[in-house]
Amino acid sequence: MSTDPKPDIASLLVPLTRSLYKTMRTASPSCSFLEMKTLTIVSEHKNPSMKDIADELGISSPATTAIVDRLIADKLITRTEDKDDRRMTRISMTSNGKKTFEKTREILYAAINNRVSILSETEQKELARILLKLQSPQ
Repeated sequence: MSTDPKPDIASLLVPLTRSLYKTMRTASPSCSFLEMKTLTIVSEHKNPSMKDIADELGISSPATTAIVDRLIADKLITRTEDKDDRRMTRISMTSNGKKTFEKTREILYAAINNRVSILSETEQKELARILLKLQSPQ
């Protein structure tokens, strides 16, 4: 029977998350975490609506509007009226937004892969298995 105390996973993950966030900010200093997450949503969904983005981010519509407005001002995304439903606004990425998103994601993924590279192949597979398990709905 192990006498080791159960590890506090949150206290281990939070500093790692902060460090990766700093890496992201270095790659794209003008983009906040929520702005980068918004670019990710726009990249993964074909012309999401403002509501789609708000739902994915888990924030209010006014907060989403503020983020989208900043990204529009930075010429990273555009807002257009839905062709079929004029009440709905669709968001799409500009070519500058795509470049910013890809550059930031590439730097972030490289930082993550660099951290993981200290693990053995077996440990990497185990980590991947655990992360997939944590992502699955309960």
